[in-house]
Amino acid sequence: GKAKSGKPRLMNAQEMYRKMLAQQSQSSDAPPFKVSAPALSIPDDTTLVVFGGTNWDNLGKGKEAHTKSAPNLMGPCRLVLPGVKVAFVATSSCSSHCIALSASGAAYAWGRNQCGQLGLGDTLTRAGPTEVTALQGTPLSAAATGKHHTLWLGAEGDLFASGSSKEGCVGPSADKRREMEATPVAVPGLAAGAAYVAAGGAHNLVIDREGTLWAFGSSECGVLGNGTDGQYNKSDSSIKLAYATEAAPLKVPKLAGRKMVHAACGPQHSAAVDEEGRCFTWGCGGYGRLGHKDQKDAWTPAELPGLRATRVVCGSAFTAATGHAVLHSGVVCASSSSLYMWGRVKSASQNCWMSPTVEQDLSGWKVQALACGSVHTVVGADSSVISWGPACSCGELGYGELGPKSSARPKKVDLLEGAHVAQVACGLAHTLLLAATDSAITDALPEWKPVQGAASGPSDAAGGAAAKGGAPKKTIAKKGGGKAKK
Repeated sequence: GKAKSGKPRLMNAQEMYRKMLAQQSQSSDAPPFKVSAPALSIPDDTTLVVFGGTNWDNLGKGKEAHTKSAPNLMGPCRLVLPGVKVAFVATSSCSSHCIALSASGAAYAWGRNQCGQLGLGDTLTRAGPTEVTALQGTPLSAAATGKHHTLWLGAEGDLFASGSSKEGCVGPSADKRREMEATPVAVPGLAAGAAYVAAGGAHNLVIDREGTLWAFGSSECGVLGNGTDGQYNKSDSSIKLAYATEAAPLKVPKLAGRKMVHAACGPQHSAAVDEEGRCFTWGCGGYGRLGHKDQKDAWTPAELPGLRATRVVCGSAFTAATGHAVLHSGVVCASSSSLYMWGRVKSASQNCWMSPTVEQDLSGWKVQALACGSVHTVVGADSSVISWGPACSCGELGYGELGPKSSARPKKVDLLEGAHVAQVACGLAHTLLLAATDSAITDALPEWKPVQGAASGPSDAAGGAAAKGGAPKKTIAKKGGGKAKK
């Protein structure tokens, strides 16, 4: 364009950068922008690292009490499963229980279990990993945890579920005479077989091997994406609202015909990405967690037009995705990837991010692992682990006994500097990491040995078993140059 004087208007640095990216993206030999399903690259030798609360029965209830035997792990600790190579971990923003899968497909579960979500045949809380013997003989490739239920994905595409069944979370095979299935039951209805699973507060998303997205569970807030929130009145004489449930997996109609590659669930919202990187969100819109510049609930999937995502994850009231900007011309800036976030990203006293916004503190970092807990976020980027989140109190950020408990800005986890992280999973006030074993880094961490029978209990002042670590640095300096803003 031209200025009023008639002379060509000079482009500012940002405009020049976008033009350069657009030229690169429009190169005649550039392939079409495509996204593949995220795949884990598991090191030959792995270490399971944990930090945060371990008083499983009280996490997320506003009484984050810890005891000597169920401490808050303020810094990273090793959790050893003797003779087992851990190849996958799972927990979620609404979960107070955890899953680990071995390289051979065996399942181990621990944490809160009042609805049988651990799949161990009872409702006893487990302080540490316990093998799910009911699934022996069925190698597993993945799992997903909801608030009171768990999905188990078999290596051959078969799907199982355990936990609370009254809202349809464990599928149509549940015994209608009871409200839970403490032993995993098969979830039928996916002829092509399941390839990816995600679990929310009381709903699930499943991508089958053909790329079709399915949903089942409670329809509250429209999280199933079928055009309704399922609300109805249970009583003729008074107002007693309830929500319809769908125990059998149903296709998400608006996404039919699209090949989906990734999906995520928050307690009350859903997100999914197709093979073109188009990111869709639906469900509860409070705090802008859907990214549509308002707080309205969406009962069907709605696309986020300015983003091409490679993966998406959901916190309680916020969402995050790695991906690429889309210019007004529709060109995807494929050569530059960023971390985008939206919703209640910072503290409650700060404005929500109503649409996908780049987390500038991580500009220039290559994020290879990403997870969101209830209020915190953890990433594995290059050879660093970086975490942040407001109102954290149990050590889920991993800054150590001498470091801050919460941080609105991303900070390095110093004790894990240099670690190669293959996977991150964040839950209610706790974090799991799957890292390559390193004699100078992971082997130097203290070992946490869970004490069964003491996973919950009243607070005590000592809590001295919490792991200690150094205070974090005040900035995120990227090796090789540059550092984040203070």
